Amino acid sequence: METLFDGKKAFKHIEKLAVEIGARPGGSPEDKQAADYIKGYFESLGLKTWTQEFTIKTGHTTHQSLDVIKPYKKSITCEGLSLIGQTGPEGIEGELVYIETTDEEYLTPEITGKIVVTNGVQRKNLDLIQKMKPKGFILIERHPRVLPKHFWGQFPKNKDYGNYPSVRISFEDGLSLLKDGATHVKIVVQSERYEKQTQNVVAELKGTLKPEEIVVVGGHYDTVPDVRGASDNAGGTSIAMELARVFKEKGSKRTLRFVAWGSEEMGLDGSNLYAKKLKEADKEAKEKDKEANTELDNTKLCVNLDVHGALLGTNNVYVIGESILTHSVKLLSKESGIVFDVKEDVYSSDGTPFSAVGIPSVSFSRDSGINIMMHSVEDIIEYLSPDALERQGRFVETWMTRYISEGSVFPFPHTVPEALMKKIEDYYARWKEPLP
Repeated sequence: METLFDGKKAFKHIEKLAVEIGARPGGSPEDKQAADYIKGYFESLGLKTWTQEFTIKTGHTTHQSLDVIKPYKKSITCEGLSLIGQTGPEGIEGELVYIETTDEEYLTPEITGKIVVTNGVQRKNLDLIQKMKPKGFILIERHPRVLPKHFWGQFPKNKDYGNYPSVRISFEDGLSLLKDGATHVKIVVQSERYEKQTQNVVAELKGTLKPEEIVVVGGHYDTVPDVRGASDNAGGTSIAMELARVFKEKGSKRTLRFVAWGSEEMGLDGSNLYAKKLKEADKEAKEKDKEANTELDNTKLCVNLDVHGALLGTNNVYVIGESILTHSVKLLSKESGIVFDVKEDVYSSDGTPFSAVGIPSVSFSRDSGINIMMHSVEDIIEYLSPDALERQGRFVETWMTRYISEGSVFPFPHTVPEALMKKIEDYYARWKEPLP
């Protein structure tokens, strides 16, 4: 079976997105520039192309600082979280308290009115955090020798949990705070907040035999603030774009929709919107006719590509669907001699919203030592390789050709097993976000 995927062509898309355009946080001018580039490329292939626009609440930090003020003086490099809380230029001062996690056991009155040093804020316990009223947070990176990561720190969109000025610091600086006995600090986080438009970019290759059957293939093109996002996820987007070229040339018996997802980093916003619209249209149609065959019924599978291109690494697949879907990837892995660690589990990416509305998903990703640098300014193209893209891309191309584009009958059931659906529900509950 001839494969057409060209890793060098895919790599050029990473060069455009991660080097020439750079950081692409949702709603930014660079986000729009990237979307226009992707749309123009799809159109150049002769594919029917459109954008699905939506509004996000976002922002950026204009100034951040962290200073130890007692019992010694020291300034610490930090990254401010623009949407979890902010201060005026005068900042806030407070006593430090260290807790290992924000599990319920640690959320006691001891943290009230103090600045909490910990590893991260768990959304599932936000109601209790709100009750305890800490003054702010210092979040320590979990791994040594990693720069502070860039996030917005946004809370769920459906409730105001309060104002908690917060910064991220390195593992080493967190260790120093504790070992050196810092007791009081000053935090400044100044930010701007606003609503912005962003978009999904969709391109369609109409099927020749069963055009009503749709398979969605995509990766998110956005990044966290100030980060080039070469691996996460210009890499996955580049594979989706090259697969669009490949299947435009090869053809497909069923319809393929290639999607560059917007605003994944703020909470799977683009794919949640897409899945929600499928579900709403399905409900409306079936209220009129219980036997109606809808786009939700006809969308057979989502193929998701997130975190790709690392030269040094191994391959992962996360399946949300029946075991035959899992076995198909494992079988090709054995045949091709390319090892994939295949799990039936939720992957925190754009395949999950599809499975939340009953559409099976399979997410391909690349595991590498550089993954600890995701969401930091060190996610750069120098760690990536056309060869890694080509190995992954040709595997996905072969798998799609065998089971999706060439088969007379679609082989995978349009169901999500109950145990996996429970994991999806738990996933959304942990993030305190509604299912699509």
